[in-house]
Amino acid sequence: MQVTDETRASTDEPVARRRSAVERWLSLTGAVPLPVFLALHLSREAALSAPQDVAEVVRPTTGTFGALTMVCLVWVPLLLHAGLGTWLLLTGRKLTAPTGLADLSPLLLRLSRMSSVLALGFVILHASEYPARVWLGEADARDAGFRLTAALSSTSFGVPVRAAAYLLGLLATLTHASIGIHRALLAEGVLSNLARRRISELSCAVFALVLFCVGAGTIIRVASGVLLR
Repeated sequence: MQVTDETRASTDEPVARRRSAVERWLSLTGAVPLPVFLALHLSREAALSAPQDVAEVVRPTTGTFGALTMVCLVWVPLLLHAGLGTWLLLTGRKLTAPTGLADLSPLLLRLSRMSSVLALGFVILHASEYPARVWLGEADARDAGFRLTAALSSTSFGVPVRAAAYLLGLLATLTHASIGIHRALLAEGVLSNLARRRISELSCAVFALVLFCVGAGTIIRVASGVLLR
């Protein structure tokens, strides 16, 4: 039996509708909030890493907008995304292929899963050292720049371990976020043909590369101690 474009479209549409709420929320919480926050956060950190005076290393107190951004774009989506992803892994449930095109390649699937573990570990590490300590009253938010400089510029046996861990965590987070954007578009049926899929893959890769260059440059600059010169 010959499968025409119309036949494929008619079979794809019911499959897309059969996607569960769990799958849809997993896609949306991974594709929308985190990339937006990463772009905002890395841009802000890049700007703060180039002070004209040591006094400018003192961070301004986070306002209401900053706190709401952190909660809405990071913690709520992250907890939901991590919880849904963990549930799917524990139950062994596979995501529904939404279109006639195949899902991610096995390599990208493995990369997405591995990077998700590293990214979650990085977020927990970073959060425990900065916002969590401020919330617990153990540190002042205005001293974050000094503490970050001290941490990233420190070495163990001459090796900047903490800075290297931040680079790895940033790479893992951006990798997982970019794959998540592509997979969400695929899951929503936006990438209905191979050409659109290739454009999405390239766009997501460029997005991750640009933000990694911005973030890596910021980390290296802070680790060099230039903020305190």
